[in-house]
Amino acid sequence: MKILLVNTYHFRGGGDSTYTFNLADLLRNKGHEVAFFAMKDVRNLPDPNEDLFVSYIDFRERYQNKNIANGIQVLARAIYSTEARHKFKQLLERFSPNIIHLQNLHAHITPSIIFEAKKQKIPVVWTLHDFKLICPNSHFLIDATGQICEACSKIGYYMPFLKKCKKNSFLASGMAALEAVSHRLMGIQEKVDLFLPPSLFLRNKFIERGFSPKKVRHLPHFVPEQLFCKNGMDQGYIFFFSKLEVIKGIRILLKACRLMPNTNVVMAGGVEEPLKSMLATSLPPNVQYVGIKYGEELRQLLFNARAVVLPSLWYENQPSCIMEAFAAGKPVIASDIGGMTELINHGEKGLLVPPGDVNALASAMEWISKHSDEAKKMGEAAHEYALKVHSAESHYKNLMNIYKEILH
Repeated sequence: MKILLVNTYHFRGGGDSTYTFNLADLLRNKGHEVAFFAMKDVRNLPDPNEDLFVSYIDFRERYQNKNIANGIQVLARAIYSTEARHKFKQLLERFSPNIIHLQNLHAHITPSIIFEAKKQKIPVVWTLHDFKLICPNSHFLIDATGQICEACSKIGYYMPFLKKCKKNSFLASGMAALEAVSHRLMGIQEKVDLFLPPSLFLRNKFIERGFSPKKVRHLPHFVPEQLFCKNGMDQGYIFFFSKLEVIKGIRILLKACRLMPNTNVVMAGGVEEPLKSMLATSLPPNVQYVGIKYGEELRQLLFNARAVVLPSLWYENQPSCIMEAFAAGKPVIASDIGGMTELINHGEKGLLVPPGDVNALASAMEWISKHSDEAKKMGEAAHEYALKVHSAESHYKNLMNIYKEILH
């Protein structure tokens, strides 16, 4: 079978890229042909079809340089990219896929490519990594306050204009609202054969917003075989490995660390711009930031940790760092919110704390650091769960059934 994977970023970064590359490896190992469609970027991995990738655009830079010309260009690119559709058509002619499997494509690539797929009668499935199709700001959050917001209904997207939920900017919020309305009017929902949410939480949110239950099929993510290990060392530290940004609860985590100076924390990942100066000048003495880590370096940091922490403020879908922690036999301390509650039964595979509660987070981390035997038992339970639910073989079997279903 020939599968075309579509994701904006063609370099290892967030959860969408991680899943895309892991899926490509899995499919190729099973004898399938895989090709990519993405956006051009200096950080991209080499690819034989990169000549057909859509041109690069930096929306953050455009939002900072506010003028009418930039606004028109941003809006035109975010809603429907004729360039993306044209280049996608060329790639379809070059590769001739049986299935198109979408990941994240909003704004940079746009759903314009779905129209070309339908024109050529190629089935389309879409793995959902966030809430963009039902929330203009993607994550049900008001950026300026960090508060959860579900004000937009399934038929109206005018609230971003009032709340300035995206980047605390009327322009950015308005653009996001117009993009959401346009894609709803274009009938994107009807043109995709199946949506694949990794968490039941995300699936339920889409159904609440009017998506047909028959078209939203739950398919959990998987962990590559090489990341499964339950014999790692326990060096006592608590490990955070994700993007260091406000919605991941980094400010909450650092405040909690100051309340428990005898508990060591190691953090790895890229840093959101507003937090760079804080990390450089005011890290608590019990916190070590090691930068961005990949591959074996990241695995060793995980294998040697006591536990993993993810105090996110938003409705996380199915974080890869939690599943990788489970595969490594590590319990997880996470916020009691979103898809994370499906993964962690409190006291069984980790600990859940109220989102944004500094004292509760500090207490949970301190308890884990003082109870190595209990942490080990929770890690063993997490490992067994990951083997059962998030193995590559299980994911492949379920995905093949989905592919065959929409092909026939």
